[in-house]
Order: sequence, then C-alpha cells, then structure tokens
Amino acid sequence: MTATLGEDAQRIDGRDKVSGKPIYAADRILRKMVHAVPVAATVRKGRITGIDKSGAQHTPGVLLILTHENFDRLRPVQFSFAGGTAIQSFQPLQSAEVKYRGQAVALVVAETLEAAQEAAALIRVSYSEDASATVELNAPGGTSVKQAVATPFFKDFVAGDPEAAIAAALVRFEQTYLTAPQHQNPIELLSTVAEWRGDQLIVHEGTQAASAMRAGLATQLGIPLEKVRVLSPYVGGAFGQRGSISPHTVFAAVAARRVGRPVKLVVPRAQVFHATSFRAPTEHKITFGADTDGRFVGGIHLVRALTSRFDLMPFTGQESTSRMYNWKTFRGATTLIQGDVQTPGFMRAPFEATSYFALESAMDEFAIQLGLDPIELRLRNDTHKDPISGKPYTVRKLRECLERGGERFGWSRRNPQPGSMRDPDGTLIGWGMAAGAYPYISAAAVATARLSSNGQLTIDVGGHEMGQGIRTAIAIVAAEELGIEADAVTVRVGDTAIAPQHVTAGASGAVTSLPPVRLAVRDLRTQIDRLATMQGNSRVEPSGYVGLMQRAGLKELVGRGQELGPQAQPDVLQKIEQGSIAFTGPEFPDFVAFSYIAHFAEVRIDPRLPTPHVARYVSVIDCGRVVSRRTAMSQAYGGIIWGIESALSEASEVDPRYGGFLNSNLAEYAMAVNADIRDLDVSFIDEPDERVNALGAKGVGEVVSVGAIAAIANAIHHATGKRVRHFPIRADDLLA
Repeated sequence: MTATLGEDAQRIDGRDKVSGKPIYAADRILRKMVHAVPVAATVRKGRITGIDKSGAQHTPGVLLILTHENFDRLRPVQFSFAGGTAIQSFQPLQSAEVKYRGQAVALVVAETLEAAQEAAALIRVSYSEDASATVELNAPGGTSVKQAVATPFFKDFVAGDPEAAIAAALVRFEQTYLTAPQHQNPIELLSTVAEWRGDQLIVHEGTQAASAMRAGLATQLGIPLEKVRVLSPYVGGAFGQRGSISPHTVFAAVAARRVGRPVKLVVPRAQVFHATSFRAPTEHKITFGADTDGRFVGGIHLVRALTSRFDLMPFTGQESTSRMYNWKTFRGATTLIQGDVQTPGFMRAPFEATSYFALESAMDEFAIQLGLDPIELRLRNDTHKDPISGKPYTVRKLRECLERGGERFGWSRRNPQPGSMRDPDGTLIGWGMAAGAYPYISAAAVATARLSSNGQLTIDVGGHEMGQGIRTAIAIVAAEELGIEADAVTVRVGDTAIAPQHVTAGASGAVTSLPPVRLAVRDLRTQIDRLATMQGNSRVEPSGYVGLMQRAGLKELVGRGQELGPQAQPDVLQKIEQGSIAFTGPEFPDFVAFSYIAHFAEVRIDPRLPTPHVARYVSVIDCGRVVSRRTAMSQAYGGIIWGIESALSEASEVDPRYGGFLNSNLAEYAMAVNADIRDLDVSFIDEPDERVNALGAKGVGEVVSVGAIAAIANAIHHATGKRVRHFPIRADDLLA
C-alpha cells in the first residue's frame, strides 16, 4: 500500500484483525497459568463481619483464597488527579471496610476458570450495613465540595462579571439540564495476565496508560520501577476506562507471586460496572444574557457532578463551553457531590459530551426564544479570540462546519415550527443541529526508527492501539517520509520496554506520536543521504536503500526523534516514565487551540408509539490536517453512534436502596444496534493547523461525540414540540 497523508488508505493491521491474529490480554496462555475470579460486595456501604470460605476451599482445583485478612499489604497509590497513577485512591482487600456496592471483597485462584468461578460463588460474606449511604447526585446525604477550592488546579473559568451583565441584558435565558451515569463497555473485558520471572513482574493487559500502570504497580508492591514491564500491543476498546491502573491488576500480580505461577484474571462483565471508573451523572445550569439580536453579553455554566467519598474527580467541561462563543463575560464553575460510589472517571469526550448537551440544547431553546435560526445564532456569536485568556485561536473553522453542514443536510428546507414536518403516514419529522468543540491537547514522546538491511522499517514509540488506528497513522507518516510502502512498516506501541508510554486519551494519541516519528524517520533519511554521498551518489531512491546498507556493511540504521510539544517542561519525559499525566493545551503561551464540529440530525417518530429513530445524520469536522482518512472516518462514525445511543438509550441504572448499577450487562445496558444507525454523512474541513504541530493535525476521536446528543434532542423537540432536558430520551418522555 502506497502511503500518502490524507488518502483513504487501508489499515495496516486490518487484515490481521479480521483474521484473529492480534493477541489481546485474555488471549494469553502461558505455561502453568492459573485463573483468578473476584467476589463482589453486595451491600452499598458497611463493614465485613465475617467470611465463610469453607465451601470454596473444598472445591477441587482451588489454590488460594485471598481476602482483606490475608492479602498482601499494599503501599498507598494516589488517584491520578492527585498526582498518582490509579483510577482511585481506595484499594479493596486492604481492610474490612466496604465503601461501595460491587467492591471486591475476595479473590479466588484455581487451576481452571470453572473451578475459580464455582468457588467464588460459594463464598459467603456477612456485613454490618451502613444505612446512611447515598448513591445518587441529588439524593440526601451527599457532601458538597467547591471544586476550585478543594482542587485549586481545576480553577473556575471566569471573564468579567457575567451576573451583572446578564441582569442588565435585554434578553435572558436560564435552564437546568441533567445527564445520566454511563459505562464505557468496550468489547474487551478488563483482563490481566501477570507473571513473575524471578523478581521481575511482567503484565499483559489492554491499557491506555502502560507507563502509569507500571508505576502504579511498582508503588503498590514496593518494588523498583525497572522491575515492572507492561505490554499492551492491542486494546479491544477503552474509551477512558483504562486510563489509569484499576484494582484488578494488582490482584493478579499479588496472586501470581503468591502461587508462583502466571495468573489470568478476567473481570466478569457485571463486575466491570463496579471494578473501575464510569461517567458520573451531572447537572448543568445554563444562563445567558444577550441583546435583541442574539449577541451574548454574558454566560454562566454551573455544574454539579457526582464523585466518591475518597477522591475528587474533577469536572472541567466549562473549559470548552467558556471558549465556544463570543462571551463578553462568563463564569464556569463546578460543585462536586461526594457519594458512596467508586471514583468516576473518563468516558469518550469525558466532560464535553455532557457539557455540550446542556449548552447546545440551551442554544436551541434560546434561538427559539429570539426567533432566530439556530445556525444564525451560533454564527452571530462566532469568535476568533478566546474570551477567557484573550489569546487568538489557531485555525478555527466552526463557521465553515456550520455552513457546509447546513448545505449538505438541506437545512434551508426546514420549517422551523415544531410538529410541522410529517410523512404522509403521519410520522413526525424533526430536524435539529448542534455544534461542538474539544481542546487540543498533546504530550511529549520519543520515537525510534530502525531500518534493517532487508528494507523493513520498525517504529517504536509511545502510544496505544485501542482500535482507533494509531498504527496506521504512524505507518503512513513514516512511509511517506522515507518514500516506502506502508506495508513495509512495523509499528510497536504499548510496551514500557521500548519507550515511555503516556496515557493515550483526549484525542491526543496521534498528535503526540506522529511528530517524533516524523523526526526519527527524517533522521534516518539524513543518514541514508550521508551514506549515499560517501558512496559517490547524490541521492538514493527507496529501492536502493538495501543495496546502500549492504555495501556499507550495515545491518541496521537507527533514527531517533523527540517532541516535547509547546509549553512542555524539560523533565516531562521523566514524568511520563514515572506514569504522570503530562498533557499540555488547549491554552499555550501565544494561542488557544480546539477541534470543532457541526452536527445535523433528522429524527422520525411515530406519534402512536413515540420512540425516536435517527433517520439521517450529517457532521462536518475541523480537526486540522487529516493524516489517515479511513481511520478518521471510523472515529467519526463511532463518536456519532455513541451520541445517538447516549441520546436515546444508554444509561446506567441505579437503585438507591441497594447501590450499585442494576443493568450491569449488555442485554439491559441498551446500546445502539445496526437497525438504529441509518445514513451517516461525515466530511472534514481538512485545513492544517501548523501552529500546534508540524503536521498540522488536531484530535478527532473526542470531538465527534461533542454536541451529538444535543443535535438529536433538538430534533426531537422540533418533531414533537416537547423539550426534554435530560438524556436518554425515551418514549415515556414524549407521551402526552
């Protein structure tokens, strides 16, 4: 395959994936490997008063049963946003305390998976339950904490005095929106294979953050960092769930050390809902003030978000909403509500997916209040200067996204009156739109390019292949630089032994990995040109690389590249090696950078059974230069589908009496199926933004979900006249 930036080139690992060649963590079968199964708490809060292991101990094949009474004493590990590497600071199996339903309270290790499962089901745990537990955002018993006070790093976003400006405004708007808790549910379950080779721990696990996992394990186990290696060549989906170390990983490591054999631990789907993080429920109060033409004089975005009793998971969605439109004044602030749940975390478009449901629903309502077309309201408030810092934006093509999207969708044919558009059979038709933005963030990375004397190019770099196609993007850049076929490029990522592996999240993977890869290959090219000159050639073509190296007696040429990114500190690579989060952006010394999107949705609703269906969808994306068109399109489709299912079906259901999540399976956690997804039309502005990096590329994987939920909610209002200010929106919300 010939590699050219921006072309619709096939994925370099596509054939391998459809033929089952990649090995994921749970696929590992090691010599003398045994299996571990966790046991989950069945109360929402309390203390363990007794554990009856008698039935489990007599199950044939059982090797070890671990509880808080005999588990290794672990060293404390900090929550990732408190300077640590873990999804939460609380570690199960260290005390009799139960802080949330579903917390692991025992671990069974056996010769076979079946034996471990049978024994786990026979363990009987008794509890002293604490009736004061609260598991809902707005239930009594939660503790309110002002985020900016408790965690000053996550400041409020403030420009001017919006309260005064809105109070004096000629037109005002205020409304509150609610969002549901959700779980990521990638196809690959949380799974670990841990083995000890002498005093060295080897962990095979699908993760977005191999270096953070390595550092977290070293901390918990009290061993040197260099004694831990994490390998994650492929991840079967992550979506924020695997951005820090979760408790199950150290369970496997401890069990493997205790039995002296490799241990495989695959967390059952029902337990995944409690064994790691989730998207927290939130409440958003949006307030606008504007003149009679709809130009804003002030905006306020106040958020309440659920967190755990032991960690303050920040919510920073106002970083984007505060910079979306031409606010003359603005305030964005978060209040965290501490409840009896595991610490929430990231889920695709972590804060913006919910923030923009609120903002863009409010924009639609405000446009109706003003008698303006929703596109026009957004265009009147477009800006090329950041309202918070006053710095200019880099390439911002939101206007082009809106205008092109409206043209492709046929927006001019829309009758703005709710309920006015119908099929001949009476089916209600609704057309809605929304805009979105996601911050440009990146991290430092190093890359090594090795050209062997047989013509094969191997790239080693920090990054994780989670299905998004990072290997393909890397291969395209490397192959184009060297003038070879992408098929001749092998890409190695997700291995702590080859390079520091910063967390791949926030649409930062490609923009972090690609610049140092480009530099490493250019270093190779310089060496090739030097060899050619020494051999009397002015320049050698790719077909001559092998001969050139053979004549020089070289088995390998090695090129190296390093990219620290704008505003990075000199010690950033050392921090990444130690597992720290080291993102920079979206605000840099001289500019602010975002990706942008415009969404247009058509919904159809049978008024007799008002279940909305998305019939047609158009998105236009400004993400800088498109390096790998096929994988970018794949990311766009995935993000839009996620928006559709979030809008119409996806939610984690909580029973306040018992805690935990009730629909902890793929039968009752309602996600979209093929029949729910009809016509998706995606296009890119594809204009390089060279201020952010030499390739001019910005992230695409997160922005594609931002605003999608609101576009569908706005279309439902247009179809029915009913404004639903929460998601998911179901038939009972639309019944008269």
